[in-house]
Amino acid sequence: MPTHRITFRQQIFIQEYLVDLDGTNAAIRAGYSPKAARQYGAYLIRRPDIAAAIQKEMDDRAARLGITPERIIEEYAKIAFADMRRLVDWDDDGVGIKDAGAISDEAAAALASIASLPPATGKSGKRGARFVVTTFDKKRALDSLALLLGVALPRRDTDRLH
Repeated sequence: MPTHRITFRQQIFIQEYLVDLDGTNAAIRAGYSPKAARQYGAYLIRRPDIAAAIQKEMDDRAARLGITPERIIEEYAKIAFADMRRLVDWDDDGVGIKDAGAISDEAAAALASIASLPPATGKSGKRGARFVVTTFDKKRALDSLALLLGVALPRRDTDRLH
């Protein structure tokens, strides 16, 4: 099998591909014709030497950032096993967000957003701030964990799209 030398433009393509993992846009940014960028991008990604160079760059970046399979699994687990009681308190007057210092790093990792709503009057007649607390998708995290760990989950008819 002939080996190809990676050209300067192909090296630029590799670096640009790492920006957004989009072969077409990477080809355009590397200077290939916009009309043929889709074909060039697809061709370059399939070339073994370029695919290997892309993988090496991705591996190097993951190592620099400390991204490991274990760390990814840990982050999914924080979301999958999150407990709302560690983020908020509630009573007859409504729901209140715990102080930031009272929320563990583990619980905070499951927090997707906090949005403020206009104040409302509670059952006790007190007006208070209202918030919407959103966590990341627990089921999706559980499904991702099961996939990563090779856990076979039983399928139910309600899980299938008809």
